[in-house]
Amino acid sequence: MEAQQHLAPDKEEKISPLSSGRRVIDTFGNIIFFVIVIEIILLFGLNLYQKSRISALTKQLGEKQAQLNQPENRVINTQIEEVLEGQDALSRALKSKVKWANFYSQLNAVTPKNVRFTSVSLNDSGVFRGDGFTPTMSDLARALVAWQTGAESIATPFSSLELNNNGFITQGSQRLVSFSVSGQINLGGLGR
Repeated sequence: MEAQQHLAPDKEEKISPLSSGRRVIDTFGNIIFFVIVIEIILLFGLNLYQKSRISALTKQLGEKQAQLNQPENRVINTQIEEVLEGQDALSRALKSKVKWANFYSQLNAVTPKNVRFTSVSLNDSGVFRGDGFTPTMSDLARALVAWQTGAESIATPFSSLELNNNGFITQGSQRLVSFSVSGQINLGGLGR
């Protein structure tokens, strides 16, 4: 009998460590569960914060857009659009293979010294328009001949050019002849 009594307490000692190990696993599982629940709550809160932030920014953007569309801001909007269009036109001109520097060099070479352009516009297809002034009508006539035929062994950059209109302007105490010309640029001569 002594042998049987001695075996019973050993069995109890072997079972006891298993139940205490289960408690450690249960505690660890509970900790992981609470960490996951806290992360879910934090993510939910962050999501709500981001939604409210987006809503506030969208509202603010709408208010600023309405402010830009007011009549007193139309001039600024128009100027911004013109700048963006000009930037696009400049990008297209720079991407084209026409060497526009050659055109301006040729135009400068054939233009008489007393002729001044106030504006010049041209496009990728070679359409030219220029406005300016000269001291006299005979200076304007000499300029037209030079632009149409060239000057002193210098070729004209135009394949065609015509006078659209002319008139008189006063600059200070001096009376000048104003002009507007348009034509077609000889793109082949500019080195594509």
